[in-house]
Order: sequence, then C-alpha cells, then structure tokens
Amino acid sequence: MPITMQDVRFWLDAEEVNYNRAKELGPEAIPFLMELVQGNNLALASKATYLASLIHTEEAVAVIETAAARSEAVVRVAAASSLRNLPEVQAERVLDQLVHDADAGIRKVTLNSTRQFRSQEIEATLQHVADTDPEAFVRDAAASTVRMMQRRRQIP
Repeated sequence: MPITMQDVRFWLDAEEVNYNRAKELGPEAIPFLMELVQGNNLALASKATYLASLIHTEEAVAVIETAAARSEAVVRVAAASSLRNLPEVQAERVLDQLVHDADAGIRKVTLNSTRQFRSQEIEATLQHVADTDPEAFVRDAAASTVRMMQRRRQIP
C-alpha cells in the first residue's frame, strides 16, 4: 500500500517520535518529508529532517540539504544533528554548508555529529574549521574531533 502524508504525519505528530519505527516508511516517505521541511511548521520540519537522515537514499540527503538552508535555526540544528545518521559520502555533501553556518551553536552540533567518521575529506574540512573559525569553542571542538578521527583511523 502506498505511503501518504497522513501516514508520515501519524508518526511525526507524536510528541516523542519513535524514529526506529517511523523509518520503516522508507523511501516512499521522502517527498512528504521534503514537503514538511519546506513548510511553516518548524517542529514538523525538524522531525522530518531527522527522519530523512534514517532513510539512506540520495533523495533523503536532499531533504537534509534543504533543511540546512532554512533560515530558522531549529531546522538547521536538526540537519546538523542528523549528519551522524548518514553514510560518510552523504554527510560530506551537507557538511560544508553546516560548518560555515552563521550560528556558532549549529557549527558545534555539526562537529559533534561527525565524530564517528573516518573520511580524510571530512577531517580536512574539520581541520580548516579548527584553524579558522571565529569562535574559540568551535575551534576547540573541531580540533578535538579531528584528533578523535585520527585516533580512530589508526585502529583497524
């Protein structure tokens, strides 16, 4: 049976979303998640962003990119938080946009969401943040994440 907006809203309207169950909606939910991310309800946009990150398709990354480009910080922070759920190659597509966000808090959430990655491309981006970010606490967080990534890469 095809997925509808009503199905998606059923899961996302809950105060505490069960994302593990909601992700079973699968790729058919992506157009509805994109619609919610582009909509005026910021709570739904944030939840839709996070849910999209659990559905590993190229279209899902487009939802997160759209969320990262929103003017509202609450939606951008959901995009930053969702990076941790993406495969590295997909996270790389959104990372540059988020580490250069005007909001230092969003930059820090982005850094915290990349700690598990081992990609040298992601490491180089974070090293650039560690060297150049205007906020000391963001530079420190980036440097810490880079060190963690380097240690992880040494472990087979």
